[in-house]
Amino acid sequence: MNANVTKETFWYQFRLQMRVIWALMLRETVTRFGREGLGMLWMIAEPAMFVLGVMAIFSLVEPTIDGVNVAEWYAVSYPTILFWRNGTGRVTGALQINRALLHHQPIRPMDIIYSRILLEFASSVAVFLVLFPIFVVIGICHYPANVLTMALGYLLIIWFSFGFVMIMAGLAELSETIEKTSHIFLYLMLPFCGAFIPTFAVPEPYRSYLLYWPLIDAVDYFHHGYFGSSVPSYYHIPYTIFTLIALTLFGLAISGVAIKRVKVS
Repeated sequence: MNANVTKETFWYQFRLQMRVIWALMLRETVTRFGREGLGMLWMIAEPAMFVLGVMAIFSLVEPTIDGVNVAEWYAVSYPTILFWRNGTGRVTGALQINRALLHHQPIRPMDIIYSRILLEFASSVAVFLVLFPIFVVIGICHYPANVLTMALGYLLIIWFSFGFVMIMAGLAELSETIEKTSHIFLYLMLPFCGAFIPTFAVPEPYRSYLLYWPLIDAVDYFHHGYFGSSVPSYYHIPYTIFTLIALTLFGLAISGVAIKRVKVS
């Protein structure tokens, strides 16, 4: 009897939380993009313009990097940046901005964080799924060498982004200095994300040092799935998975500490 009650209570709470997160995502979408003009389509159009702009600018500066077409490289690589960059920007300070929502009993602080993360991740995935087939059709990109490897690499990037965003969200709630300077840290990360500077173009021993950063491992594995053997790739998947587990646990822990402080204040 008690076991059944516990089971029903768990699934009831799970469904309730999913409904709350979905409602918060819809609220954030309407608040950010509005209902006029393109409306929710701006969720795809805005980051898509960034991708196209970066492709155009870097293609004019230098058409190829070590034999790799620059437009193709950034068409595949730049959407991976959207996960951790846009996710961090939207989640940082989210609890302070939406503090009034916490007066509603079903809404928990973590629901606000999850809803914004999921919305940014959905936007980034949608951009890639819309643009990549178009790039293939017009000849900028080609069909992936290994779709499964490319998909697994993409999931590793999403996994890294989740842990990273959780850490940055928690630290921003604990320190106003981190909240104000987080965008600077994000810009400084760009050369070390595996998207702007190809790993194979970095000489040793600096390349080996970079591979300790799990994001570069994940992006290179993603590149291996797309380019195959035509472009050298460097990754250590067991190490990457172990590091991402630690990153996620630390992110959940630091976010939990930040939420306790929000509740107390």
